[in-house]
Amino acid sequence: MENDLVLEGRVVTPAGLVECEVGVEDGVITEVRKSGIKGSRRIRAPGSIIFPGFIDLHVHLREPGWESKEDFRTGTLAAAHGGVTTVVDMPNNPVPANSAAVLDRKRGLAEAKSVVAVEFYAGVDSARLADVKGSSAVAKAFKLFLSKTTGVGGFPEDRLGEALKAAALTGKGVSLHCEDQEILDRAAERLKGAVRPDIHCDLRPPEAEVVAVRTALEAAKGVDSLHVNICHASTSESVALVTRAASAASNSTCEATLHHLYFNRKAMFSDPRLATNPPLRTEDDRLALLNGLRDGKVSFLVTDHAPHLLEEKESGGHSGVPGLDDYGHVVSWLMRVHGFDPVRIAKVASSGPAGFLGMKDRGAIAPGMRADFSVLDLHSPEKVRQEDLKTKCAWSPYEGKEFPGRVRWTIVKGEAVLEDYEVVA
Repeated sequence: MENDLVLEGRVVTPAGLVECEVGVEDGVITEVRKSGIKGSRRIRAPGSIIFPGFIDLHVHLREPGWESKEDFRTGTLAAAHGGVTTVVDMPNNPVPANSAAVLDRKRGLAEAKSVVAVEFYAGVDSARLADVKGSSAVAKAFKLFLSKTTGVGGFPEDRLGEALKAAALTGKGVSLHCEDQEILDRAAERLKGAVRPDIHCDLRPPEAEVVAVRTALEAAKGVDSLHVNICHASTSESVALVTRAASAASNSTCEATLHHLYFNRKAMFSDPRLATNPPLRTEDDRLALLNGLRDGKVSFLVTDHAPHLLEEKESGGHSGVPGLDDYGHVVSWLMRVHGFDPVRIAKVASSGPAGFLGMKDRGAIAPGMRADFSVLDLHSPEKVRQEDLKTKCAWSPYEGKEFPGRVRWTIVKGEAVLEDYEVVA
């Protein structure tokens, strides 16, 4: 048979890198073998590594409601630029995505505009837990915020266990933003009027996260068949708590963001735009996240892509940074600077996220799987420039920094949406 497409190069498999060919027909992988696959189109990637498409479990694409910051078109172009083939959008829009009806409207917008696959989290409203079952028909997972954040208030602790049980009945996982609101409020009162570049890190202290992580894991105890994921872990103690829970037969994981892996709180002195929730932490915490991502204590690599316009960031009061454009850059840094094995990268960026989402059609390069690929060149250093970014907010915390590699092709269902570094619009 002649395939639509053949990829040729070093392919990441569970056993390691294998020099081979991959055949693709109608958006699906048909065969993987050493050589001899026929195809009408061929992509040769010498010197590059062919990963199963990267899946970012944690993005805020802002549409509908905040399209001035980002929309499904620009956000997914940024994803393609970073080698990400599937994103999972968070529910905290101006109209929170807490019901099947709202999620259906978001899905329609995304399908009309997106260049990579977009999936959705459903928010959980404590006053409308009956909506959880209906939302599960559209959403891939659920999201709970244990403190106030953009677009939503914090979920009440006394109903957390009830909400987790409702989610577990759907068979979908739950991701939680873990910061304790009472601790945040006390810090705000204590530090009222304090001004310094890194004050945001003290306004949201480490104990706010640790206490909330402990609360979430305690509430999840005894809830059968529930996968609990702690979003954007920022402290070594949070990682330790999740590790202990997982060792006690609890299906508990945590994720690390690009920015918590790359920056520590001292970076706030040179770039106050790095204010995020949770904030940047100490160098010891950063290294604990890096080591945890390498040794399996941290399960997922995410961006928490949270774009705000530059003027909003510079005026203060807006937390979050963009990251999708730079996913591939940071992966190259993890591999070349920190020695990450490509199999581990595929686990935290592809197969692991696919497993959490229950998506059996992606996350690996094998016959029958969706033909999503992220092709990374580790030998072409690249400096991040504002003019190359695809995100609508038009800035990146990595601007001016040089990374050891770049994405050469991003392929979604057998079609290149970024080809040899030219975004296909």
